[in-house]
Amino acid sequence: MSESKFEFNIKHAGKTYPISLESDAKVGELKSQVEQLTQVPSSRQKYMVKGGMTDDNAVVSCVIKPKSNVMLLGTPDAGLVSKPKSKNQFLEDLAPEEQLRKSNDLPIGFQNMGNTCYLNSTLQAFYRITPLRELILQYDGSSVATSSTTDSSVELHKKIVVELQRCFQNLKDKSYKSVMPMVLLTALRKCYPQFAERDSQMGFYKQQDAEELFTQLFHSLTVVFGDKFQDEFSINFKTTTKDTANENDVNVKEESDTKLQCHISSSTNFLKNGLVESLHETIEKRSELTGANSKYSVDKQITRLPKYLTVQYVRFFWKRSTGKKSKILRKVSFPFQLDVSDMLTPEYMQEKIKVRDEFRRIEKEKLEKLRDSKRRKVDGSTDKGLDAMTPRERYETEQALAQSERDHWAAEFQKQTPAGLSPGENPSSLYELVGVITHQGANSESGHYQSFIRDDNEEDKWYKYNDDKVSIVDTEKIESLSGGGEGDSALILIYKGFGL
Repeated sequence: MSESKFEFNIKHAGKTYPISLESDAKVGELKSQVEQLTQVPSSRQKYMVKGGMTDDNAVVSCVIKPKSNVMLLGTPDAGLVSKPKSKNQFLEDLAPEEQLRKSNDLPIGFQNMGNTCYLNSTLQAFYRITPLRELILQYDGSSVATSSTTDSSVELHKKIVVELQRCFQNLKDKSYKSVMPMVLLTALRKCYPQFAERDSQMGFYKQQDAEELFTQLFHSLTVVFGDKFQDEFSINFKTTTKDTANENDVNVKEESDTKLQCHISSSTNFLKNGLVESLHETIEKRSELTGANSKYSVDKQITRLPKYLTVQYVRFFWKRSTGKKSKILRKVSFPFQLDVSDMLTPEYMQEKIKVRDEFRRIEKEKLEKLRDSKRRKVDGSTDKGLDAMTPRERYETEQALAQSERDHWAAEFQKQTPAGLSPGENPSSLYELVGVITHQGANSESGHYQSFIRDDNEEDKWYKYNDDKVSIVDTEKIESLSGGGEGDSALILIYKGFGL
């Protein structure tokens, strides 16, 4: 870069624009260049820097640091850029309460097509997983799957992905009041005939197990995308199998899975206990050394953590007397923040604990700053400049400040993220809960499935997806999903790597 040049970035409406000016360039020159790039007239440009750069004769380099990112507020000229009406958060001439209503529009749901709540709840959970959503939305159908299945089978999996893409695009665009995933359901039933099972007497399609669908969709995505998909979810284990009666009979191998299981016993009260117990079990099998049956201890330790951790409550078991998969109703509490450091190999644990502690330090600073901000609001010491703004300007300013704050903390976490991680690996041992699929009822063939998904930006705001009915719930409702009866009981938990 020439010494006479001064370079930095302008961020506006989700886009970043590189700016290059002479070191003695004036603010007026900057505004002219920015107007050409963003179509925001100079008179409407508001820069999130000290003083706001209202003096056009001021030197830019005295206000903005080289290579920095500067947030720009302002609406493009309506005659130059026309935004789709559906994209508008609100209009200038709407009353403030109407603007607030429009800015809080709810997501949309899926229509129930007859015992398809298991599908609807699973799709909402999938959509919440950012890399999975983006992978599906960007799919062009030309990717080659690495699979041992036949070509015709691969085509069925590709068809599922194409229909997932159609559903996700409708959720994103909110083109309808709700989405009817009929073509996707048809493709699923063709690829996985178990989802086409009908009641022998009434003839209608039976209720299915959401966890089984979750697993099968993961299989289809693996067939189509391979490692590109699996990297975000794969958990690697070091599995040691020992004959309890023969210390020489030891087998150590590497295994992988896309979920952890929480087995529920009469003493299981907390998710973590169930997860740890599931990694240590005793089985009986024939010894290859002695030829006799013997008891073996099977111990698993995690050697790789993914960015997204899926946890299954093993709530259903086959009940011979009823001929159905019955449900374990026991209450098993789960945390909003999950630390799995004690489930790792000693070497891997040390790596993750070091990053975990740094992430917790940053989170503590973040919470302290948030408390200070709330305290100032209570004391009435808010930014007086906001009161002089129009409702639209105030909304844009508050949104920009919130986004700037999120970008700041994301950068702080990134600074403590070590280099050399494998693709899709979680840098620490910490996870935060972002989604829950629940089941109401006494067995998997009846009852009702719903999903509860956390808002992308507000940690205390959750959405309840009851087919096409979507509502906002708080964290207290999520805490009540731990079971204890035939009401909503957590079946699948989705955790995201903390700080990501």
